[in-house]
Amino acid sequence: MLKYITLDDVPLDSEYYTYIQDLIYTEPVLQMKQYIQHGTTTTFDHCLNVSYYNYLVCKRFNLDAKAGARAGMLHDLFLYDWHNYPIKKWDRLRHGATHPKRAYNNACKHFELTPLEKDIICKHMFPMTMALPKYKETIVIILVDKYCGLMETVIPRMVAIKNALTLRKHRHGIAIENSKAQTLYIEGSKHSE
Repeated sequence: MLKYITLDDVPLDSEYYTYIQDLIYTEPVLQMKQYIQHGTTTTFDHCLNVSYYNYLVCKRFNLDAKAGARAGMLHDLFLYDWHNYPIKKWDRLRHGATHPKRAYNNACKHFELTPLEKDIICKHMFPMTMALPKYKETIVIILVDKYCGLMETVIPRMVAIKNALTLRKHRHGIAIENSKAQTLYIEGSKHSE
């Protein structure tokens, strides 16, 4: 399992940092810290993780790691709390299909993007967006984004369930021990009479 990273984990002299440093301290990117993306993870932290692992995978396969890092940092720059979509059938699902366009528009408004970065941002939710990825780097973010989302939602829930079951088992074990001790005490009291 990949490690969840924060900005503190990124060396300031790393190649990765040089690719995103002009993005991460800008007002629109910092605004992502205000919104929860998955579980308790902010949109900023989600994008940072997608960006970082996108960079690593692209670098490993000799793809454009710079575009992967930059587009990963901007891929969810939609700047609203998607959890507050009206609770109607399909609304949250619609967010999945529409937020890439809003993120793309926001990114284009604030940053100069390459055609590759544009494709990555616009199509990172394929197949929900229906538009086919044009580049291998876009396929990488599709997979990395889903993996990071899984790390941020399903894995913490599984850990919480495991911890709850362990606690329940532990409490049940204490109850059994207390029950045995109480039975022995009662039986011992009967014999002493």
